[in-house]
Amino acid sequence: MKESAKAVFLSYASQDAAAAWKICCTLRAAGLDVWFDQSELRGGDAWDALIRTQVKECALFVPLISVNTDARSEGYFRREWNLAVHRMLDMADDRAFLLPVVIDDTPEAVARVPDRFRERQWTRLPEGEANADFAERVIRLLASGRGGSATTSTFEIATALRQPPAASIARKEADEGFWVAVLPFKCARTSADMIALSEGLAEGIAAGMSRFSYLRVIARGPAAPGAHHVTDLRSIGKELGARYIVDGSLRQAGTKLRVNVQLIDAASGAHLWADEYARDFSPEAVFELQDELVPRIVSTVADQNGVLTRSMSDSVRSRAPEQLTAYEAVLRSFGYAARGTAEELASALSCLDFAVRKTPSHADAWAMLSALCVQDYAHGFNIQADALSYGSSAAQRAVELAPASHLANNSLAQALFFQRELQRFRNVAERALALNPMDGNAIAFLGELLTYAGDPARGLNLATCAKQLNPHHPGWYWYADFYDSYRRADYRAALGFALKVNLPKHWFSPAALAAACGQLEQQDAAANAVRDLLKLRPDFTSTVRRDLGKWWDPGYVEHLLDGWRKAGLEIA
Repeated sequence: MKESAKAVFLSYASQDAAAAWKICCTLRAAGLDVWFDQSELRGGDAWDALIRTQVKECALFVPLISVNTDARSEGYFRREWNLAVHRMLDMADDRAFLLPVVIDDTPEAVARVPDRFRERQWTRLPEGEANADFAERVIRLLASGRGGSATTSTFEIATALRQPPAASIARKEADEGFWVAVLPFKCARTSADMIALSEGLAEGIAAGMSRFSYLRVIARGPAAPGAHHVTDLRSIGKELGARYIVDGSLRQAGTKLRVNVQLIDAASGAHLWADEYARDFSPEAVFELQDELVPRIVSTVADQNGVLTRSMSDSVRSRAPEQLTAYEAVLRSFGYAARGTAEELASALSCLDFAVRKTPSHADAWAMLSALCVQDYAHGFNIQADALSYGSSAAQRAVELAPASHLANNSLAQALFFQRELQRFRNVAERALALNPMDGNAIAFLGELLTYAGDPARGLNLATCAKQLNPHHPGWYWYADFYDSYRRADYRAALGFALKVNLPKHWFSPAALAAACGQLEQQDAAANAVRDLLKLRPDFTSTVRRDLGKWWDPGYVEHLLDGWRKAGLEIA
């Protein structure tokens, strides 16, 4: 928690973690600091001390009430509730500290809660579906300090809390990284449906980007109806202290709708990305349209292959490891996803190793160190001694520091796959996917690994979903499809997927081409692919069995070796 004086403490039963996460995302998208933890490993003196401190220092305590809390006579959440009630003994009666939230149809009259909870107005958010109105109510409570008696206008409070002075934001940027402002989407029409869609898109994008721990997101309030004037985005960026701006507009003609979205580097004014989505429009399908577009926009911009992430990574690329903060080292490490070379991996590992030594509490740095150590082991680059063991330890450390981090759980899942703990891998992979269903990079790689682990239906479905999320995805997203086609001896389909990979600097790209062409007896194309493969991996024939055995079962490895022999490689 960064600023406990303005923080919101979410208290909930473990069975309600999904609903709690939705509320957390809504509040964070509104610029609020939220204490949220999904750890199942609660207890112990250190944990108790941490909880007591957070409840003592938070500005607003939000208990989530449900059939799950009613069903449990004991639970750690009840200790949190009692700590909050005990703190209220020293408060004025009208102090805005407690905001009970019911996430199902549990009746207030018979709910198993402390009596003090009944003295406050309860809010109902079925399944945790919070909207901007709820976030603004929280903002009002924090600004006024009094329960339900704020006199400051919503606009003034939102402006004060969501749009801090540029100097203040600039200091935070220096400490925490690049800030991204999501502006209200502009629409010329003033119909309630169009306004709802424009607000929903902006809110959804802000909430979706907030799921990525390496992004710092500012969400501005709704635009005035009918607003469609052109604004200097560089000036807005300076005002908000935001390096990047996501901006959009909606245009409707009858039943046709066009949504335009762009990403701007506010420092230079450069357009980093823009896209247009043409869709049929129906007022009854506003939510469905929002649910389709938001994940596509968020993934294209924000995951490790996203245009925003690449820009942030490139901005710190030229600096020496000792000059980078842990946060910047994480951004720097994303360069490997775009390049996939041993040289890039070695540079990223050097930065991350220095980062975790300097800042051992940085969960994302441990998570990325783990992921890249596992890549080192999996591809046989031999950069880090005992890379898999080190990567596994780093993943465990990341999860200990941030149990609810999708990046940490993603790295742990990868380590478990290569340790061949396949059931644990599946469990942790599904948790990582649930924590951030908009991370196309994680969806693609975990889908690929699930395909290799014997669950092709689930894995291929995820790989397809990842490609749909980000049409500009890297070529390795097709590896799962190649594997499945080659495994079924559909070599023509396998060749088609291998051509789509098109990663000339990644060794398995020409390897896949060589195997498919060998099986199809396309000798000239096979020879060219073999030549390209040996340029990248001169020792391929002597190391191939060792390296491929880390990924696939012996039968599939022999199947690939047969294709490479037919392509002209001499493999014992």
